[in-house]
Amino acid sequence: MVQFTGSRLLAFARELQRANTFQELLEVTRQEAIAAAGYPHVWLFIGDDEDVKEARLLDYAGSQVQREKTWELAPVMKIDGDPLLEQIRASDEPVVVDDARTDPRTNKELVAALGNRTIINIPLRLLDKPFGAFGLGTFGDVEGCRPPTQEQLDYLVGMGGQLTVAASRIRFLEANRRATQQRIELERRVLEHQKLESLGLLAGGIAHDFNNLLTVILAGTALARLAVGESPKALTELDAVVGAAERARDLTRQLLAMSRSQTLELRPLDLNDRLKQLLALLQRVLSETITLELIEGVRLPLVEGDASQLDQVFMNLCINAREAMPAGGKIIIETEQVLLDAGFVAAHPWAASGRYVCVTVTDTGMGMQREVMERVFEPFFTTKKERGGTGLGLAVAYGVVRQHRGLLHCYSEPGVGTVFKIYLPVYVRVAAHISTRIEGAAPRGYEKILLGEDDPAVRGATVRVLESAGYSVVAVENGAEACQAAARAPFDLVLLDVIMPEMSCRDALRGLRAELPNARYILSSGYTAEVKMDDLLKDGTILLEKPYDPAQLLRVVRRVLDAPPAPL
Repeated sequence: MVQFTGSRLLAFARELQRANTFQELLEVTRQEAIAAAGYPHVWLFIGDDEDVKEARLLDYAGSQVQREKTWELAPVMKIDGDPLLEQIRASDEPVVVDDARTDPRTNKELVAALGNRTIINIPLRLLDKPFGAFGLGTFGDVEGCRPPTQEQLDYLVGMGGQLTVAASRIRFLEANRRATQQRIELERRVLEHQKLESLGLLAGGIAHDFNNLLTVILAGTALARLAVGESPKALTELDAVVGAAERARDLTRQLLAMSRSQTLELRPLDLNDRLKQLLALLQRVLSETITLELIEGVRLPLVEGDASQLDQVFMNLCINAREAMPAGGKIIIETEQVLLDAGFVAAHPWAASGRYVCVTVTDTGMGMQREVMERVFEPFFTTKKERGGTGLGLAVAYGVVRQHRGLLHCYSEPGVGTVFKIYLPVYVRVAAHISTRIEGAAPRGYEKILLGEDDPAVRGATVRVLESAGYSVVAVENGAEACQAAARAPFDLVLLDVIMPEMSCRDALRGLRAELPNARYILSSGYTAEVKMDDLLKDGTILLEKPYDPAQLLRVVRRVLDAPPAPL
């Protein structure tokens, strides 16, 4: 005979205080309900709003099968129109259903699906919720109908009172944990923002002084050229100094972009038009295994920006996406107009309220761990192997966007991909001119290049362009000669015409890769209809389509040289 004494209820209350989650709470309650009244199933429902239109399942303890059924069929129940739930909501007394199959108050469709028999609901008033219910009962024919005696019901009401205290305590602890986690996250983001700002200021100061030093170096070199006359050795050394100074100047520009200290040529821009023009170049830079898609926002407003600098931002993001997809994948660029309100800013401390054009760059690459994502905009931080990159690409993008009074945010998950969102303020005046030309000086280099081209005019012009940019070039007129040259000396890059006499491009590539396994490769052609280009480009080799201008040639050569070698 079960004794329903005050000491028993007190012991139950002490057990509840040891519970730290609702599942633990209900498991303690279930054990007591079995011992006191033989009910093997218990649950908690709450209403989340003042109007109490819905009852939401907080947790369930019982058989695993019944638990899964309940979560699947009744995670949330509409109260209005349900006689039983309406009575529970309005009552301060227990509501007992002897047999759910025959009681007129029950939802017969739900009862048939769940298999309810006896149902006991004891209303609760939790600390921060206007409505709650502690439920017990039986299911199926095996457990059958077992209405409680009055003594049992009185004890269950006492259990409900203890549950109210314990459940309110757990809800308070959960709310406190969430608030603490949010505060820690906000502090982390603020510190991250401050760190990037500090690094940007430091880089700007270094770049300013470095530019002064470069001015002296370049001026001194020019004067020295006049002083040495026609001495070939001296001129060669001075040319090397000028080349190094120009590369240093490019690095300084990157530092200035990162620190948001460069002068911008602002004009109204239509980002849809800008991105459509840029995609033609991007498609040649990206591997054939990477699909590039642009989703244009409708009636997109103009933004005010420096066209060449924004081109660099989008280029850097897409190249970063390419590096994350060595086996191929998809890059989606989407534009839209967005309004960031006070609520959004409160939840995202990196944001500022206002109307923006948002450009989202999404890739299906390998994604990043959180610790990597938190440092992704730091200058000189890179996950590439040694000499694989400077680590300035995303730092430069961050600096350019911030100098445009915009926002740049990154989200990534390992194995899922990465999303960059660029927010640029909407331009409020009517545009006078929209730029369409992709600007920027062609890059220089020092590497050794093997050129295979059967057209003498094209071969001569290409050699002059590459050598004027600092590269050392050996030019041959067919694939067989290219293989012979590769056997005699090492090369950093091979630029090979697809269609040449004496040897097929496929055979030439096979021989060249045997001799130069670490070199980079670019194929060039103005007509590829009779060639299976997929086979030639499946390892990530770039195709440079003719006709190409010198700046385009130098950009592609430089990017391929700076990229990690494709796996054989």
